Amino acid sequence: MFCDQGNSLRLRVVVAAAVFASSASAAAQEQGASGDAVRGKQLYYDHACYSCHGYNGETGARDLVGTGSPIVENLELFMIFLRARAELAPLFPTTRMPNYPESTLSDAQARDLFAYIRTFELDAPEVDDIPALRSVLDSAATR
Repeated sequence: MFCDQGNSLRLRVVVAAAVFASSASAAAQEQGASGDAVRGKQLYYDHACYSCHGYNGETGARDLVGTGSPIVENLELFMIFLRARAELAPLFPTTRMPNYPESTLSDAQARDLFAYIRTFELDAPEVDDIPALRSVLDSAATR
């Protein structure tokens, strides 16, 4: 089995932290998400986040908006993901994303980055608004 006792313990710690973080009060969320989106935008570019997540969080290989992921909705989960994820490889399928320890991205910078990501809005057009795509899908459905 790919899960040794150490990884199992770390996974339980991360899950417990995620449960605790998801029960944080709205006031704590508001205070914690007080990062600066302008600085966060620069960090998003400096760390090349756009190379996987696109320039608007929905045009890259890994969408940030419209997924319903609690990681981009909750600051504490976002921080846990940035910090602890790489230590759990291969348990988490997102190990292709670089690890961001505090020495690489401070907590203040992570809050700024989170604030910028929270400005993203789902802006993808409906399938029916893209005639070429609608045609391809209709053609595929008749096969």
